Amino acid sequence: MAGRDHRFYGRKACEALCAVRPDAVQRAFFDEATAGAFGELMRSLAARRRPYRVVDLEELEKVSGTRHHEGVCLVADALEPPRAPELLEALDDGPARWIFLDGVSNPHNVGAILRVAAHFGRSALAALPDELPAISGAVARIAEGGAEHVHALSWPDPSRALDRLSGHGFVTVATVVSGGAPLYEVALPPRVVFLLGAEREGVSEAALAAADLTVTIPGTGDVESLNVATAAAVLLGEHSRRHPGS
Repeated sequence: MAGRDHRFYGRKACEALCAVRPDAVQRAFFDEATAGAFGELMRSLAARRRPYRVVDLEELEKVSGTRHHEGVCLVADALEPPRAPELLEALDDGPARWIFLDGVSNPHNVGAILRVAAHFGRSALAALPDELPAISGAVARIAEGGAEHVHALSWPDPSRALDRLSGHGFVTVATVVSGGAPLYEVALPPRVVFLLGAEREGVSEAALAAADLTVTIPGTGDVESLNVATAAAVLLGEHSRRHPGS
């Protein structure tokens, strides 16, 4: 992801980008109805001698690559999260709830999980390098601004990363459809890494072997499982309830 310009679209995603990383924006495109909401960005781009244009919907669809642009497309520097050791050193002594995605690479699911993680706070997200989609485009739009507030880390060696997190007080918690400890009854430590797998395959055997604890979200059984983003919301919400603070 580093070292490349990415296209960001969607009103909330672009507003968050402008608020958090205004100097990262290199070019901007708006439709006439949306341009007025980005006056401050236009002035910033003009001061930095960066281009912006008000265009028709057809051209905006072409530059963004989607019909779901919501009237704005920004060409901006890619998000460059800190390395995991730097992020760990910056942690205070409070609770934390990180997520490792095992086989979850659908941009819409990843975007929804980023939105949930931003809502509950004190979160980071990680995945294997070849499974983590670019944190821009559809991911950022679905995240509704959350992509600018939750670090998305690329972990080439998850076992090593989890060992390092263990040294900082994290407990690794795998989620399974059935057979795990009931989420609402099990003791959840202040610092957790939730392992979330793809909906059909679930958490891999290798990931399960790395877990300190396995939990199941109780339900009626009328459906086999929750969507992975919905499961993330339940897990992070329950952990936040027990260990508040952001």
